[in-house]
Amino acid sequence: MYHFLGIYLTGFLSSLASAIAYILYIRLFQIPASFQHFSFLCVCGAFHWIPFTVVAYATMFSDVPSNPIAFTISFTSAYLLHGLILTSLTCALTRLLKFNQNQTHFKTWLRHQLTISCHHRFAKLLSGTEAFCLYLRLLGAKIGKHCSIRAINPVSNPELMSIGDGVHLGDFSKIITGFHYSNGYACGKVEVQDNSVVGSQSLILPGSVVEKNVILGALSVAPMNSILHEGSVYIGSQTRVATRNSSYHLDERIEEMDMEYKKVVANMAANLAVTTINVKARYFHRIGVSGKGHLKIYDKLDGNIPLHKIFYPGKSYPIMLRHSNSLSADDDARIDARGAALRILSDESPDSNNLQHASLIDLTLKTGNAFYARTLADFATWLVCGLPAREELVKRTPHVRDAVWNSLRHANSYAELHYYSNICRLMRFTDGQEMYVKFKLRPIDTSISEDTGKVVPTGILPPETGAIPRDEKDTRPLLFLAQDFQRRVNSPGGVCYVFQLQLRAVPEDEAARDIALDCTKPWDENEFPYIDVGEVNINENLSTEESDRLEFNPYLKSHELDVIPATSNTQSASIDHGRSLIYEICQHVRNRQPLPESWRNLVEQSNVKVDLSCCPVAAALPKKETTKKVTTTLTLTRTWIKIGEDGFVGSRAVVMPGVHVENEANLSALSLAMKGETVRSR
Repeated sequence: MYHFLGIYLTGFLSSLASAIAYILYIRLFQIPASFQHFSFLCVCGAFHWIPFTVVAYATMFSDVPSNPIAFTISFTSAYLLHGLILTSLTCALTRLLKFNQNQTHFKTWLRHQLTISCHHRFAKLLSGTEAFCLYLRLLGAKIGKHCSIRAINPVSNPELMSIGDGVHLGDFSKIITGFHYSNGYACGKVEVQDNSVVGSQSLILPGSVVEKNVILGALSVAPMNSILHEGSVYIGSQTRVATRNSSYHLDERIEEMDMEYKKVVANMAANLAVTTINVKARYFHRIGVSGKGHLKIYDKLDGNIPLHKIFYPGKSYPIMLRHSNSLSADDDARIDARGAALRILSDESPDSNNLQHASLIDLTLKTGNAFYARTLADFATWLVCGLPAREELVKRTPHVRDAVWNSLRHANSYAELHYYSNICRLMRFTDGQEMYVKFKLRPIDTSISEDTGKVVPTGILPPETGAIPRDEKDTRPLLFLAQDFQRRVNSPGGVCYVFQLQLRAVPEDEAARDIALDCTKPWDENEFPYIDVGEVNINENLSTEESDRLEFNPYLKSHELDVIPATSNTQSASIDHGRSLIYEICQHVRNRQPLPESWRNLVEQSNVKVDLSCCPVAAALPKKETTKKVTTTLTLTRTWIKIGEDGFVGSRAVVMPGVHVENEANLSALSLAMKGETVRSR
């Protein structure tokens, strides 16, 4: 019924535009109104078949002298007026539907239907003109200067499309910001940066970023959530034929960094790698205790939260949780920041013997709602400078002093503390919205305060962690917190936390975004309250060996919960973006695993000499899988061709008999799949 009404609403909107155009016409030319002309015009406005339209406007100007030039000008003006009114009404109505935070499936569908209808009825005739750019801007798209947009496909979410200066979109090329498929609705921002060229009949899918000076060839595909790197030429699907960097193993995190940022990351990675080699253990949070259980998302969430693919009402995920102290690893009685690393595993039958491959997200949380370093440069300075220099620093930034003291806790139990992510991520919802998000774990017992175990400041900054020994009368075991946690996990009901989100709209201005990402200042909880979304229950302990093998990676992410990139070490996002690379390098060095060439090159550029002989260079190219021998015998036997769910076969691709296209695999345009071959996913 909703869809039935929605279809007629789009027709009504076009009729209303026609009616307004007719009223303006009779007022302007001071002619008597004709109900016959008015009704016929409204009908043609609703169905908008081109012959009807010609007859409608011819009827509308039936009293105009039969001068061909005058009639042509009048007809063109009327059609343009109708289109401008229709565009204005569409823009107003779609924004009104978006203004309400409670975005239902019907509202989202109706917005898409109105936008597509407006495009088919009017805007596609403007393709290739500056007026088309203006039309897209009115609907919320970001369009730069001097663009040639010849794409004629309707874009269901124009606000998710960003086109830079001097971009050329070829004939019949398509930008898709959202589409329906077997798992639901996929939606994401599409960005085409300055001076890029998209060839004719090419396809750019949701979440793609086409960087500056890129050429995407004709009949080619930019896959979902892909990055086409600056200065490169792409043809087909996921095939780069010319790049500005000849190294095969590229890490997009490194490619995004400026030279100074790379230097800071290289020095930090090298310093920490040397330490991990010497002590054969983690630098931070060295000793921990771990358990596993489940995260159950509540069946009913706060009405202001849009639907999210991962944090969806009623879903349940296996999880692993590791508690630890930041630096005082050998004595739980010392004051320290306490940590909680949370791994959320896939709900699709994870392999218990290989949990790493089943991981969805890794979240690192700690006590205290703020961190003491805003950027990676600040973090590096903090690590290498002494206490006097730090005290001088916090005198200029008093909120950093509060962040340091608020992180420290006296603890009687890991299960009786509140843990915060401090650093936020980008959350993408099913309706295409993007918001910043922070996470929190709090004890399920509401009587346990956020200030539990809080340390009262006694100076500008606390002494170095571990400098204050435990009280002589304290006879508890060195690792009493770990023992307490294991005992609680084994008790009936296990250990329970409430999992919370703190959401914030992404600011439009870059400076405002940097302020929102500043992890040294917590978000105002009155303006951005924590929202309960689920419960964590830990009911099984992991052995010490299993706990030691856990490697939490901040860069383990998904499209729905993304790490925010940074290009400079002075940006607030650099603290998360940079540490993700540093942690991975240190983990590989500590475990004597092969290093990708790009990582090795980065570490070797540092001022610290690191012996990487224990870590061989990873293979430069992936090993080719052996394929079946293809016979040349001709036969008339008809063999199967199987295309799995969400498989994609590009334009003018040829699929021979006996081919199997796996689920979510792409066979690019102008490609050939030989007999008996398998086209594999990704």
